[in-house]
Amino acid sequence: MSIPHDSEGGRYPVNTTLRILKHTPPPPFGYFGDNPRPRPDLSRWEGKTWRDIDLFDLALADPPLETTSPGPLERTLTVTDIKTLRTNGGPNVVACFLDSDPATEYIAKIYDGLDYHEWDPESETDMVDLKWRPEFMTQADQDYCTEAAAYRTMQPRIGTMGIVPTYHGSWTFCVGRDGPGHELGAGDTYRWVRMVLMERIHGDCMLTIITNAEDVYENLDYSLLPPEPFRLRVLQHIIEAFKFAHWYGMVRHMDYVPRNFIVRPDSSVVLIDFNDSFSEELAARGPKHPRLADPTILPPSPIQDLFSVSSMVKPASPWYEWMPEGWSEDEDMAEEWLIETFRGDTRFAPVDETWLNSALLEKWCSDRIICLLESLGRKPDAGRQAGQP
Repeated sequence: MSIPHDSEGGRYPVNTTLRILKHTPPPPFGYFGDNPRPRPDLSRWEGKTWRDIDLFDLALADPPLETTSPGPLERTLTVTDIKTLRTNGGPNVVACFLDSDPATEYIAKIYDGLDYHEWDPESETDMVDLKWRPEFMTQADQDYCTEAAAYRTMQPRIGTMGIVPTYHGSWTFCVGRDGPGHELGAGDTYRWVRMVLMERIHGDCMLTIITNAEDVYENLDYSLLPPEPFRLRVLQHIIEAFKFAHWYGMVRHMDYVPRNFIVRPDSSVVLIDFNDSFSEELAARGPKHPRLADPTILPPSPIQDLFSVSSMVKPASPWYEWMPEGWSEDEDMAEEWLIETFRGDTRFAPVDETWLNSALLEKWCSDRIICLLESLGRKPDAGRQAGQP
């Protein structure tokens, strides 16, 4: 879990200065293929507890994957704001500027393996018993490779659509024993850390908007949320961004939750956090994206995600609090909204006839929704033709 947070703290606090070098990330792994990282030799820590371990030495024993350097390009990065505080490990997200130009701000996502574990210095757990799964240094490398691959795949395809941040490349920097931002002297030992750089989006994290409307007991005050018409426009833009990122960017996000959307004041949205994504063009397994065979194919209609939008109004859904209050009492309202919003939208393919006439719709949809689907072309006797009594 990540909590949007705008205060100093963490391993990379405000005013930290890093000398960053352009870096070529390794090919992604995980969804894309087997783990290429060698198994580290951790025998020197056998039988020791966490508080007996020098984490810097631990990182040296299990470094990031190496690649050929693309060149000597070097910049100076200065942290101006902490954007994400991790409660159980993961990348650091900071706002920053480069060199001596504070007028242009960026977002840096830093994949420091030492921040991928919820360290407990009082733990008496023997390292051998932990089995090192998931290995936190491996997870940092996997996140870096995956997110960099996603942005490299999307940038030439949808970089001008405004639905994902503009990508400014992958970078690396070294950290000495004294921590980030400290100058290294001759002969000092250091470890390497990877990061990606992207456009800073001016807007609010959707999760922040929701949590700011909750009291200390997490009870929601709807009056503190944006007005319902604005929220519905945001919901429409979220569906569109998710569809277009996959269809035209050829990347499945895989983590469709409010914390991964930035909401702009005009209700448009930007999809962020691609470290758990799936780039279909690069996948070693599974079916290939339809547009690789025919780039003229339009994305499927969002109407075919009928059951997904109705599930968003259930109390267990992370989207529940964003939805209009009445939708939880009448889920048909969510499905009606989806159908009416995307009916006849020529940016998408027509609703698939096989889906439209499937028996599943007869089984799970109310008469109100079936009536609307018939106005889209569903055959009145589709359920009976498909074997329904």
